Amino acid sequence: MRPLLVRELTLRAQRLAQSFRPEGIFVYKGNVVHPDLIRFYKERGIPTVNVYPDVSFRTHGRYIPLALPLYDHIFTTKSWGVADMQQQLGAKSIGFLEHGFDPEIHRPLSLSDKDRKLYGCDVVFIGVWSPKKEKLLAHLKRALPSVRLVVWGSQWGRSRSPEIATSLTGDEILGDEYSKALQGASICLGFLSEITMGASSGDLTTSRTFEIPACGAFMLHERNAESVRYFTEDKEAGFFESADELVEKVEFYLKHRDERLRVAACGRERCLQSGYSLDARMIRVESWFAAHLPTVAPL
Repeated sequence: MRPLLVRELTLRAQRLAQSFRPEGIFVYKGNVVHPDLIRFYKERGIPTVNVYPDVSFRTHGRYIPLALPLYDHIFTTKSWGVADMQQQLGAKSIGFLEHGFDPEIHRPLSLSDKDRKLYGCDVVFIGVWSPKKEKLLAHLKRALPSVRLVVWGSQWGRSRSPEIATSLTGDEILGDEYSKALQGASICLGFLSEITMGASSGDLTTSRTFEIPACGAFMLHERNAESVRYFTEDKEAGFFESADELVEKVEFYLKHRDERLRVAACGRERCLQSGYSLDARMIRVESWFAAHLPTVAPL
């Protein structure tokens, strides 16, 4: 059905452009945006921008690698994505735009008794399954079997690790409930996706990098040269590099509640003071449009 749905979207978007007469087009990811639609806008002098948020542009449908080079500008949330798109797609105008948090969603909330019963745990991970993440969680549970671990997210039915079977909820969680689940846990894990087809690197940061501390929750994040630039280690977030260090840090921070709460508070303050919100990120997108919007020509 996807080709039919894509065609319907393309035709409707073209019709809307005839009547709505947009000054610019903004696409987030765009896995169902056909390259013909981008060509349609370009032929009419309408600037097009794509914000691409994923590790690879070759694993999310066949339209993305065909359409991306056609945009007037691409913002990638991966620092290595600029070179990847230049070298593999021949894209010309690309910039790095970090992930961020939504201040209307990712903020401290008051949890009810019902919320605490549902979301209360020692350690939580919220995100899609991958072999690497499964391996880290299984190692953690083998080392610390008494730790109350909860995993929310999609595709965890693919897990074959008996150690974490009782920790899997099998559900995605969004919006305020996502924020509550983070705040109900003592430790929130910031796992990163591994390298996939078409990418020169795995994740170095992700949306969780900013969403967890913005909620006022304690984040234990994978350590790399990029992630530690945004938060000071052991002051604004915890970091680990190996499976064994993950166990050590979980054990330490579960035993040191006051230290954990202090780090979480400082992490939120860093988010607020350093412009990590999506609002701040979008100012750069708006600035690009402001510099490139032509006089609107008749369609």
